Amino acid sequence: MRLRHNKDAINLIEESEFSIKKFPHNLNDNTVLEIGMGKGKMLSELAENHPEITYIGIEKYSTPALSALKKIQEKNLKNMYLLIGDAIKINEYFTGKIKTIWLTFSDPWPKKRHFKRRLVYRDFLKEYKELLTDDGIIYFKSDNDGLYQYALEELTEFKANIIYHTTDLHNCDFEIENHFTDYEKKFNELGKNINFIAFNFKK
Repeated sequence: MRLRHNKDAINLIEESEFSIKKFPHNLNDNTVLEIGMGKGKMLSELAENHPEITYIGIEKYSTPALSALKKIQEKNLKNMYLLIGDAIKINEYFTGKIKTIWLTFSDPWPKKRHFKRRLVYRDFLKEYKELLTDDGIIYFKSDNDGLYQYALEELTEFKANIIYHTTDLHNCDFEIENHFTDYEKKFNELGKNINFIAFNFKK
């Protein structure tokens, strides 16, 4: 599912009205943030279903984000925006508080020496905590069993509040409006289990 690099992608995104370019961008509790948006399948479907909510997708790479921009345009969405950037700088990008953050199919960085790059590493958790409202929730989805176990360990060490977790999201009883990402659709068709965690932070 790796896309060929598009050298024009970053310019096309930055020229779009749906690109966030002025920082810090003000958030409120009617905003949903997806970190690692990829091609934007999940976020665009949520935005289409809930025009009253603002959706923002952060993506480190411009080529998949261009696919997300095309979905915004094809669906004629007015409530979805893009930001090309790194999650570790999230509190430089935004001010304010939100209720919902999605971490979807993040790079597992399986080599031990790269553990600090995982989006559930404690340095990232500190950033998310600053952004989340007291009653907010972060949702984590991953096909990678190792990353799921690592996430549970980091959350426990960080003393986060694990609301729910399962190794089989698609057959669990947790009530959530779940839309497939491109990766999720692929792995579901292959019969691969999808790991899921809902968590927030103790006050």
